[in-house]
Amino acid sequence: MNEKGRSMVEMLGVLAIIGVLSVGAMSGYSKAMMKYRLNKQAEQLNTVFNAVARYHGSFSKSTAQGLNLTPVFIKMGEIPTEMTRSNDDYLYDIFKTQLYIRTGFTPEPTILVELRPELIKHSNQNLEICRNILLVAKENSHNIDYLSSRNLPITVSNNLVGDATCTSTKKCLKDLSLNDIYTACTNFGDGTQANIIIVWKI
Repeated sequence: MNEKGRSMVEMLGVLAIIGVLSVGAMSGYSKAMMKYRLNKQAEQLNTVFNAVARYHGSFSKSTAQGLNLTPVFIKMGEIPTEMTRSNDDYLYDIFKTQLYIRTGFTPEPTILVELRPELIKHSNQNLEICRNILLVAKENSHNIDYLSSRNLPITVSNNLVGDATCTSTKKCLKDLSLNDIYTACTNFGDGTQANIIIVWKI
């Protein structure tokens, strides 16, 4: 009887240890997957930003305002097929952030990439997505003209300009600190979509 009793206690102990290890493994897997997805998003955004940076000077200043250039870049083979959907003129990163490439006037003729991350509900994932987008934009400050947003605190009154026009009197994208990024993404308000716009002048 005693032998059987010890065996049962030992078995329960082993099961408890397995349970604790499983919880730890799941947590570690979740963090690893999040890191993978953030790295993948950065790779996808860099691909799009670099494509626009290469070709924005090829478009005429008289190109119609609001023209969706996403299909053009897709046909040129500059956009990974994983970011496209059939019968849809938008692009989507690994987090399903919607983005598209279009022309605009602000007030000069421009080509821009508009990102629309779904950050309406606060969560750790949304915070990480927002921070990742801004970090990738900062890393590309050398080949973009400026970053704008209608509702992130860092750009409410001024654009964040790229390296070419960065001066002591302007808010420079390359000078954006991790604290600035964290604050902007943390203080993003509920109820609106976080439009983040990366702009190149034609």
